Amino acid sequence: MQQELTLLAAGRTGCDCRERLMAESSRCFEHFFLKAVLAVIAILGSLCVGCGGGNNSSSSVPSSAVSAMNGNYSISMTSAGTSGLNSFPGAIQTDLAGHVTGTMHVQGSLLLCFGASFALPLTGTIDSSGHLNATIAGTNNQVITLNATVSPDGALLSNGTYSGSGTGCAAGDHGSVTGFQVQAFTGAYSGSFSLAASPNITLALSLMQSATPDIRGMFPVTASAITVTGGAACGFSSATLSAGSASGNDVQLVLLGSDNVSVMTFIGVVTDGSTSLVRGEFLVLNGLCNGEGALLNLSRP
Repeated sequence: MQQELTLLAAGRTGCDCRERLMAESSRCFEHFFLKAVLAVIAILGSLCVGCGGGNNSSSSVPSSAVSAMNGNYSISMTSAGTSGLNSFPGAIQTDLAGHVTGTMHVQGSLLLCFGASFALPLTGTIDSSGHLNATIAGTNNQVITLNATVSPDGALLSNGTYSGSGTGCAAGDHGSVTGFQVQAFTGAYSGSFSLAASPNITLALSLMQSATPDIRGMFPVTASAITVTGGAACGFSSATLSAGSASGNDVQLVLLGSDNVSVMTFIGVVTDGSTSLVRGEFLVLNGLCNGEGALLNLSRP
């Protein structure tokens, strides 16, 4: 049942919700539910002590700590050509030697450039000056090369550029890069909305985002408690979380109503690293209020 609900939500909500959300935030794009495979490799650097001559040397560990990127990130690329604004959300990990790995997803016009694969491996390095040099590889022999400055705490990317190469439609594209680390979608969220049969509905959720991504490169989101007030006429006297995940600045929730028929999907975004206010939209599938939807902002203290 859960798999069917998730597939149903992906087929009915992604495009419709994303189009309406683009009016709310310039960082919102055509939504996708296809998920990626985690590519996180931890390599421990070691010091190499020279033999003879009395001089010590370091083989891989920088002379000072790198500005490590670890966690959930949203990277935006603004094309200087015709590709517009593209977002690359995903999980990124940095080891002690400054080697960076991750699995990114793409939202925007470049989505069509990367073929069937939506699991885009990121590899690169961060040097002791906080300079990131990395590539995002796609199918169809296409590569995005990016350079940016990482803040000392690893939370921000600035002064970045990118360029595309290969034989696909990303080749020759170039532009600027910014990015930020996204805090966990964890806490007591609430918001209100109206449907035709239920004009005053309040939704309260106690969410918990996993600290580590799953094997698809997404961060699972669970709910310890969900309270729905005023939703009985639409099959939501109460609700349970059927599926939940976060990637970059997006969070996706699928709720099953108390009638075991009605399904509510929610797609929300944040515009910076803070997740205290999630702007989004929900859509009801099946049941008495099938097809109804509205904007819904979820906030937490």
